Amino acid sequence: MTLISPKGLIDFSLLEKITKKPKLFAKDDGNFWQDPYVSEHLLNAHLDDESDQGSRKYQDILQSVLWLSEYLKLPEDSKLLDLGCGPGLYSENFYGQGFAVTGIDFSQSSIDYAKEQAEEFNYRIKYICKDYMEMDYKEEFDVITLIYGDLCVLSHDDRSLLLQKVKKALKPRGYLIFDVFTKHYFENEEPDQSWYISKEDGFWSEEEHLLLQSHYKYKKDKVRLDKYTLILKNGEIRTHNIWKHYFSLERAISMIKESGFSVKDYWSNLQGEPFEENSPWIGFVAQKT
Repeated sequence: MTLISPKGLIDFSLLEKITKKPKLFAKDDGNFWQDPYVSEHLLNAHLDDESDQGSRKYQDILQSVLWLSEYLKLPEDSKLLDLGCGPGLYSENFYGQGFAVTGIDFSQSSIDYAKEQAEEFNYRIKYICKDYMEMDYKEEFDVITLIYGDLCVLSHDDRSLLLQKVKKALKPRGYLIFDVFTKHYFENEEPDQSWYISKEDGFWSEEEHLLLQSHYKYKKDKVRLDKYTLILKNGEIRTHNIWKHYFSLERAISMIKESGFSVKDYWSNLQGEPFEENSPWIGFVAQKT
């Protein structure tokens, strides 16, 4: 879609359309995880230990892996599938705790980096560049992890489908480890719109562009949207929607049980801190029933 008409004029009706609140889980202009330029920036965000925009900081990742490994007390070489593994930050540490690890991620840049690290340090980790919504395993893994809110960015239908795929992929009584946002994660975020001009090498494009940032609430559905709209010099428009579904403890437990799992335990995070009502996260260990 382009903002410039055949006469070389701005089409203001389109401008109004792109600033309007979209329908819940509306599609955007493609999968930015596979865009070579954006995926490289995402990789850098994962590896930036001064920020938690891409991944949690390394010390937090290590603490979670140590806690969860001790909590589960599984035999060495138990099979673990790390969904949304990124550059392998959790995968490497679970491997270090004796798990046989497979990691899946849709970003080629992140998977390439993870493979390079595995080769350099002789980590016997299997990395696959793939949309984990397309996985089709059957009773193969003892543990599946989906960490840092990945479950929250899916539509309701996709989330239900993924949980069924996870259940199928787990061995009997296997474990699903994941975390979700609560409403307190968004306490300092209100719906708004802003814009800026990125001269070059911005996060979303190396070309100069105008970026419109919009943040919306879907209160009834317990969903937030971060919408990023790029307008390039030639009038081309690209939109990226990042959905964030948040849960109360009760709703999360209900979702787990409806998907064929039992709740083994939950905390304010995946480091074993007791759950508090005002926690921005809930970390779960669920077990296949």
